[in-house]
Amino acid sequence: MKQLKRMLVSWSLVALALISLQANAATQPTTRDFNHSTTGFALSGGHAAAPCETCHVGGIFKGTPRACDACHATGKRIVATPKSNNHIATNSACETCHFNTATWLGARYNHGNATPGQCLTCHNGRLSISKPASHNAGSKATNSCDSCHRSTAWLPASWNHVGVLPGTCATCHNGSTATGKTGSHTGAKATLACDECHKQTSWLPAAYTHRNVTPGSCATCHNGSLSTGKTGTHTGLKGTLACDSCHRTSAWLPASFNHTTAVGTCASCHNGSLAVGKTGTHVAPKLKGTNACDDCHVNSAWLPAAFKHNTAAVCSSCHNGSIAVGKSTGHVATTLECNQCHVGTTTWLGALGAMPSNHIPFNAGVTCSNCHTGLAKVNVNVLHSFSVASSTCATCHIKPNAYTGNNQSTKSSHKGSSGNNCAQSGCHTKGAASYLNWDE
Repeated sequence: MKQLKRMLVSWSLVALALISLQANAATQPTTRDFNHSTTGFALSGGHAAAPCETCHVGGIFKGTPRACDACHATGKRIVATPKSNNHIATNSACETCHFNTATWLGARYNHGNATPGQCLTCHNGRLSISKPASHNAGSKATNSCDSCHRSTAWLPASWNHVGVLPGTCATCHNGSTATGKTGSHTGAKATLACDECHKQTSWLPAAYTHRNVTPGSCATCHNGSLSTGKTGTHTGLKGTLACDSCHRTSAWLPASFNHTTAVGTCASCHNGSLAVGKTGTHVAPKLKGTNACDDCHVNSAWLPAAFKHNTAAVCSSCHNGSIAVGKSTGHVATTLECNQCHVGTTTWLGALGAMPSNHIPFNAGVTCSNCHTGLAKVNVNVLHSFSVASSTCATCHIKPNAYTGNNQSTKSSHKGSSGNNCAQSGCHTKGAASYLNWDE
């Protein structure tokens, strides 16, 4: 009995406390001694003016919901303003779009959870702004908003061409669904697909891509009707060749003929009619008058020019003073070919093995190396044991001999000589000796 009385007293005290709390809240709704921020849920906006019991129903504090839709929805234990009937259909939390607790205005939908292509689910004129009157025809009327617009702003807007097949521009750009070709599109412009010249980001700048053009077929379009043709300066070879033989697809200039397949056939074009021919300085029988242009010239420019000796025959067949430069007046008397002394083809200077003016008269068929071996001009008499030993003595020792520098001249009072062989009768014997002295 005593325990029951205690329970009744306790419940009475609780009831009186609640009545007092309600009375104070009604008379002083904005005055609180308790710092609600310590609970982790700061009171702001409409929450700051709401009576405590609005959320803490029945004096229950523990477990009070914090999520917006736990209160701001119909049928909840805590009654708060629910979504209106014309609210956008969404299951997202209130705070996804609403950013302050003082008013519902200023809401902004977070499109991060929006499904691509489903804009009309909300943008239908009832839940949210729909397409304006300018979007009543063509692709603007049928396509989803996000085909052109971004979720951050309506403008700027542009059609997203990702996935559009090349060459299918006219499917939309027909003047009805989307902007079509203007009146300036005549000739080739009237027949080609838009993306043969234009980019998806802008109409200008525009230039034909030439990506599907077969080499050599330029005149199919560049005929003066469909597209710009050859000008009046295109005569001769220029008048017969395809444009891409000289020009590139990026610009008309610079232009130059591609000589890749023209080796050795220069005169078939460079004849003075189809293309520039040989000038007056190029006359026969000189090489300039008879050889192909590329024997001296390169295909990038006429100058510098020099004969390429890679296919040259015997030197004297050209360097005879008629066809090409021959031996000069003061040249050493010799029948040797030029390349036996002159080692380069760019200059005559730097010749090796040139004979002195007082040298032994040259014998046809005898080369310098018969006597002079190695890189240096060696005195002949030190070589008698191996180079000249096989030759007839009279090759050098004969009277009269203009070269007397090493006493080669045979003396008029010579004794015992009955012929031209100095070694006869065992006088000057050949052998391992070097013939350094006459009395060996």
